[in-house]
Amino acid sequence: MTLRRLIGKLTRGIAVRRLLPPGREPEWWREVARCQELVAAAGPHPYYLEKYRREEAWCWLHLARWLWDDGRAEKPLRCLDIGCAYGTLAVYCRRIFSCEVYCTDCTDEYLSPALARKYGLTFAVSDIETETPPWEGGFDVVIFSEVLEHLNCHPVPTLARIAGLLSQGGRLYLSTPDAAEWGRRRRYYASFEDMPAPGAAGERIDDHIYHYRREELARIVEAAGLRVARWAYSPGVSGRHHNLTLRKAPAA
Repeated sequence: MTLRRLIGKLTRGIAVRRLLPPGREPEWWREVARCQELVAAAGPHPYYLEKYRREEAWCWLHLARWLWDDGRAEKPLRCLDIGCAYGTLAVYCRRIFSCEVYCTDCTDEYLSPALARKYGLTFAVSDIETETPPWEGGFDVVIFSEVLEHLNCHPVPTLARIAGLLSQGGRLYLSTPDAAEWGRRRRYYASFEDMPAPGAAGERIDDHIYHYRREELARIVEAAGLRVARWAYSPGVSGRHHNLTLRKAPAA
């Protein structure tokens, strides 16, 4: 571990302890834990129980807090979780908002059908890079957590498609690894600018395709017609994660 990463990890550890003081965890954090218990009890993919449950919340810590806070100010009516995986954040939104929750992923391998039935999650297999989800837009909340790094194609068209799904005043909650700590991912592309247009990538690769530095993420967000409302970092496990709230940029 480099000195920079070590200092960053220590600094974030202090910040997390302030956010989640031992023995005095906030209600939103206790609700995250309850949702994880519900997912674990619904017969999820074995990987969730083996590893992912212990790690997932450290990737999107601030998203859960922001969702809680924003919902207290104004409850959303419709939520969409793109790349929902095991469904923790989808169930979280269903429980704290009591709203309609829609979910998509590239596969039906991860989300438990029993979990979806119990909590009224409407699920469809759909690839956001090549198709729009099969429901009318106008979502007050869209979650795009730990998906951006998996995109096989240039990210701007996909983010622009997601921006088009937001309601007037809707929010996009995004998390993705920070290349400053995770390191550059150059196995596939030297730059995200080298990535092909959606539909031109060939057979889908299930891997971390590209890790974004802050300045790169800011560029693609702006190019997609979005603006940053919040930006923070979750500690992660192998390195920190960008956590953002995004809104539609004002029309020029």
